[in-house]
Amino acid sequence: MKTKLAIEWFLNPDHLPFIVAQRCGIFDKYGIEFELIEPNEHYDGLSELLAGNIHFATNEPLHLIEQYDDNFLSLGMFFETQGGVLLKASSYEKLLNGKNIIVTTPVSNETTNTIGFEIIRRFYAQKGVVVSRNQVTFVQNGFEHLKYMKEGADAGWLYFYNFEGIEAQHEGMDVVYLDAKNAGFANFSALDIFVNKSYYHSNTVICETFIRAIKEAIIYIHTSPEVAMDEYYKYTNSETTPLMDDILRATIRCFNPDFSSSYAQELPILEFFTEIGVTTLDKNDFKNAFLS
Repeated sequence: MKTKLAIEWFLNPDHLPFIVAQRCGIFDKYGIEFELIEPNEHYDGLSELLAGNIHFATNEPLHLIEQYDDNFLSLGMFFETQGGVLLKASSYEKLLNGKNIIVTTPVSNETTNTIGFEIIRRFYAQKGVVVSRNQVTFVQNGFEHLKYMKEGADAGWLYFYNFEGIEAQHEGMDVVYLDAKNAGFANFSALDIFVNKSYYHSNTVICETFIRAIKEAIIYIHTSPEVAMDEYYKYTNSETTPLMDDILRATIRCFNPDFSSSYAQELPILEFFTEIGVTTLDKNDFKNAFLS
């Protein structure tokens, strides 16, 4: 039986451990026949997971809270970067002067927009500037933040530094990074591996073996980064470019081979979302989404 995992978006370097495990014989070593699925929409993997049509899914920890279901179980945060709102330096003074800005985002709803605004609000509050909600308009577009920023958007929300941050540097785009470090919020720019809780308890050994394989793949990536990068290019059938080389190198630093299913690690994210009023999820319910 194939082990099926759906990623959260389009295939990119954030998914390198699965590619390396498949191409470098690690899945074979553990007897895992693997299928990676790219979804049509951001939440498809989580929906398919709950329906029992796949075995694992990756997604950001914020969606564990936003899309919470009693059957979700996080097996840990295998990837973590910096991220949040990417603001054009040329638009920085707009909010200082009481003007409005437009923020492009791949996912626009009341919850995600509230989080994006809170990051902007906190960043400017540290400078003594009060930003009102009606000054910030979120527009749903694709995931190509820089493309839409070049076309007129002032900022991009839900950016990852290892991808769009590196891309901005290559483009020579002067930007301001509004992230956990300089805006003061719990970092959630990360990816967890999720499983259906019922499936996990019925197939614990299979799940533990899969996680062991992913951890081994991450160690392999860290010890043989050039090989891992080459495998990425082969798997995606894409040409080597200086930009993608730098994105891959930045991404490799984001993988944690010691990741675990930890309530304590991700609790600050829930506390942040509770504080800004985007969730009423009880801590005990959230705790049940982890093994420890």
